[in-house]
Amino acid sequence: MNDLDAAHRHCCDHRDELAASTRCGCFHCVRTFPPVQVVDWIDPAPQIAAESGRRGQTALCPYCGIDAVIGDAAGYPITREFLEAMRAQWF
Repeated sequence: MNDLDAAHRHCCDHRDELAASTRCGCFHCVRTFPPVQVVDWIDPAPQIAAESGRRGQTALCPYCGIDAVIGDAAGYPITREFLEAMRAQWF
């Protein structure tokens, strides 16, 4: 598995991780921003949440609205180069 695959696991169900971040980035629109700018979150379907115990909490980018947000608390550099590599891999 490469680093981009491992990093991709940090772009969902990550509200706590984003709260611990100082900088976030969107690998769809390649913009960076502080986590406090994230105001829209999506959750799994209620049945999935109930069965898995997951609360969802996947961030939507405040600029493009896509669920392609990752925070620096995930351990990856939130740089233009990294976000562009993620975009090339996933979009």
